[in-house]
Amino acid sequence: ARRSLSTSAPEAAFSEAKEVAQAARENNDLQLLAEAVSLQSLATLALQRVSEAQELLQQTLSAARSAGHDVAQLILLAAASAAALAADDPARARMTADEGLSMLKRLGTSFERSHRKVQLQLFIAKGNAQLSDQNLEGAAAAACEALTIGQQGQDDEGQGEALHLICLLHIFFGRSAAQQAVKQHSAGTAPLSTLESSNEAAQLFRRLENQEGEAMALLSIAACRLEPPAPQPLEALGAAQRAMRSFQALRHRRGRLRSLELMQQAMTETMPALEATEEEVNLFAAEGDVAGQVDALRLLADFYINARMYGEARSALRKALTLLAESGAIEKEVQTLLLLSHVEELLGSSAALKVAQQALTLSKRTAESGSAADARRVVSRLLVQSGQAPEAPNRRAAMEALRDLTEAVRKRDATSFQSTMKTLENLSGYEESDVKAALIVEDDVDQSGLTRFLKQQGQLVSTTGGSTLMTALSHALLYLSFRLGGLGYGPRFRRCYAYGVGQEEDEMHAVAYLRHLSSQEEWQKNMEIQPPMLDSMQHSLNAITMT
Repeated sequence: ARRSLSTSAPEAAFSEAKEVAQAARENNDLQLLAEAVSLQSLATLALQRVSEAQELLQQTLSAARSAGHDVAQLILLAAASAAALAADDPARARMTADEGLSMLKRLGTSFERSHRKVQLQLFIAKGNAQLSDQNLEGAAAAACEALTIGQQGQDDEGQGEALHLICLLHIFFGRSAAQQAVKQHSAGTAPLSTLESSNEAAQLFRRLENQEGEAMALLSIAACRLEPPAPQPLEALGAAQRAMRSFQALRHRRGRLRSLELMQQAMTETMPALEATEEEVNLFAAEGDVAGQVDALRLLADFYINARMYGEARSALRKALTLLAESGAIEKEVQTLLLLSHVEELLGSSAALKVAQQALTLSKRTAESGSAADARRVVSRLLVQSGQAPEAPNRRAAMEALRDLTEAVRKRDATSFQSTMKTLENLSGYEESDVKAALIVEDDVDQSGLTRFLKQQGQLVSTTGGSTLMTALSHALLYLSFRLGGLGYGPRFRRCYAYGVGQEEDEMHAVAYLRHLSSQEEWQKNMEIQPPMLDSMQHSLNAITMT
């Protein structure tokens, strides 16, 4: 029955497990009955009969409780957690798994050690519930606990299940975030963090005939092959393509998209990468997978943007929006509109503002606060850029923040100053003159103290005619200054954060750090060199000329 289930034959698995369950009942073997019913329920879940699986588990669990059979209860609780998750109830799934783990702890260390397998299954159930709830830290902790138990018991199947969950974290949260979370809970080398550990995982999945797991391990191998100091793009491409074929056979949307990202990174020429992406878009369309088609089109648009083929990016995003209009996926539609607005801005089109305003209007129909904040910020920035700052939706909040900034300067409160500057950068809706007005505190009796304070906060100060004139080197003011000089950088090119400018004898210097934007896709974060980063290096030198 287990083999049938692992090879995608749920009907056979159900029949086989049912036969075992009947024999277990006749022999009053509650532990075997629990194992058989758990397999029956998993097969039933695979057949999309969730209610039937839950009812079967509940009946058997009640019998095990009445008989006081601890092991049977633990086995059934692990299966019941999976059934709750299939019923789209991650909170109940997590509570059920925690109930089993608490029960194990109450029964003592000796009992726990002698029932490692069921303990592992409960941690896997808890990890899957945490994953469904988008709790990366919780899922990583549970997966690492399960992996340790599997390793201690030399349980290949258990290790495979734990590694499968860790692979899913890479797929859902991105390689860098997943690696960081798993590393915190790993005793030694984090799984899938190196080429060696990724190969070991792939070999284990192959022995277990776990096609999905092996494909996800191949993605990790491809990512490792692309890492410096000696990237191997051809080997990476081969691994990503093998993973893609497996994910296509499984119709695994997230796996296919991640494979596509890695294939794009590994391909040294633009046209093959574009052809591969367009082929996947067409395949999703042929399968009738609208969500997959939209995600692939967004990925295609990102690739076009990186290649500075902005007209093609606009076309891809418009196709995605046509599909999204009938899908009801408002959050994704808002984010796609904002990306289209960015492309229109890169093209120098006046449509950028109109598209961003559409995103803002649409964002009011979703409960997600993040998309609404993004839309308000983009619309505010574009209105300021077009000379319509008073109409910016974040105008009032920006003016309040500027008043707080003035107060922070008066009190020489560095913490409040930095916090308020960060707030302003996240808001937009203000002009350079607004910031200058907030920072020019002419009635401050300690002008030298004011100058020292602003220098410490990374501001250049010069004094003329009794008035304090400041050219701010904050992130916001740096790029506002560029815009006033005719260089209107889009969000992806605003990476420079000037920390300070000073003068020592006949030398001037600037200190700055560059960072990636949190809104970037994973494949962009992993690029070794990006044009926006190169531009931002130059921006740290431009900060000197602003003096």
